[in-house]
Formats: sequence, C-alpha cells, structure tokens
Amino acid sequence: MSRRKHSKIDKLPPDIKDTVEDMIRSDFTYSEIADYIMVQTDVPISTASICRHARSLNESIETLRMAQENFRCIMDEVNRYPDMDTGDGIIRLLSHYVLESIHNTPEEQWKSIKPEELIKQATSLVKAASYKKNIDIKNEDILSAGFEQVKGMVFEAMAKERPDLYKDVAKFLDEKRSEAAK
Repeated sequence: MSRRKHSKIDKLPPDIKDTVEDMIRSDFTYSEIADYIMVQTDVPISTASICRHARSLNESIETLRMAQENFRCIMDEVNRYPDMDTGDGIIRLLSHYVLESIHNTPEEQWKSIKPEELIKQATSLVKAASYKKNIDIKNEDILSAGFEQVKGMVFEAMAKERPDLYKDVAKFLDEKRSEAAK
C-alpha cells in the first residue's frame, strides 16, 4: 500500500478544496480550476498539479467504489444465507476472486511462478478458513453449554413450582423429538 501524496490542493482550506474537487468531477478545465484557486487564495498552481490531484482523486474514488461493491457482494451473500456470518461472506468473496484470478492467468505466467509461493498462498487461505471454522465450533460449543445450563435451571424450577406446566412442556418436546426422528 503506497502512502498518499499531499498536493498543493490538499493544503487549501477545506471549503475551497471541496469546491476544487467538485470542479474536477464536473466539466471545468484545469485552467479554470487554477484561476479559481488563484482568485480565492492568491496561490498560483499549475495545471499539471491539478491534473496530478485529479488523477489521485479519481483513483481514490475508484478504490472506494470497488470497496463498496465488495462490501455489497458480501452483504448480499450474508443476506442470502442468514446462518452465514460476515467472516464467511468475506472468505467466499476472496475465494471467488482467487479462483477467478487463477482461471484468468495465462499458462506462460504460471511457468514463472515458483511452486513454493503458490503453496504458501494456498496454505494461508486454508489456515484462514480453518481458523474461522475452529472459532465457529468453539462459539457453538459455548452457546450450547450455556443453553443447556439455562434449560436445566428452567426445567428444575418448573418441575418444583409448576409441575403441570413441566409435564406439558416435556410431553410437547417428546412429541417434537419423535416427529424429527421420522
């Protein structure tokens, strides 16, 4: 990841900078933008500086659009499968991109890639998926243990204080267990 460069436009007061960036996104020429900056601040600026800032601004906007699109894809996947969490959605999206990249890589490029590097990358993906699965299992075990403890406390209290309700609930659960076994 490269560090962001600071242009003369970045050093302008925020309101003027915002106007300049709006002008860049509109149909203003770089000369018109330079004139506007000169009138507003008495700071001369070259059209080349404005061009560089415009290029950087457009790259930032495109990066933001891509991030928003990726997030939308993740959320669509998570919404499609309510039992899936965001981590699974991210793993699915990244796996899709990896497989797409593999598919689109020309054969001659594969010859220049060191097998050790491919194995290292594949191992990293497998480790990430395994780690996520392990955490899910641990969380499920903790949740189940907590549920069982609460259930035990509720049934114990119900059996002592409301035996009639306890019998009805136990009968209902037995019926549901029988239905599920069929």
